[in-house]
Amino acid sequence: MRNKMIMLISLLFLMTLVGCNNTDKNETRELSSTFSLPFTFGDGTEGEYLFIGEEGKVGLLVGSGKTGEVVEEKIIANKESKYMWHFWGDSETISGDFKIVGTDEKGKEHPVLVSESKTVWQYPNTPISPNDGADSHIPSNMVFPTSGLWKLEIYFNEKLFGELVINVENS
Repeated sequence: MRNKMIMLISLLFLMTLVGCNNTDKNETRELSSTFSLPFTFGDGTEGEYLFIGEEGKVGLLVGSGKTGEVVEEKIIANKESKYMWHFWGDSETISGDFKIVGTDEKGKEHPVLVSESKTVWQYPNTPISPNDGADSHIPSNMVFPTSGLWKLEIYFNEKLFGELVINVENS
């Protein structure tokens, strides 16, 4: 009887471990929606910024151009690039330690922010800096080690602010 009980407990423990490890692998990801904001070029021409994210909350700038002629820039795997984040909200929610957790299609978490040529999990003590109609913006360098749909979890002071899904392409 004791051996059966130990086997049952061991089996339940193993099933729990297997179930926990497959959570991200079974996740269905959908590319986050895009939205645009108007702006005016220095010569007076009307234009638009294109963002991926959640309008009125968080947007990652992915393109710009004249109104109706916006060009979306591709996000390329293994290529460090500069990205501009825009945030809407109160100053206590969108300032402080800024952290991005990138999760690849296999469910593995990666630091994707770049500082001094190294990937890092966060930028400490980011201040409020309004820009382009957003309550704050943060310039960042990021790099993604593989192509595919990446989930980006955005944190301020270790509190989840939002998340979005982007498509990272091969060159």
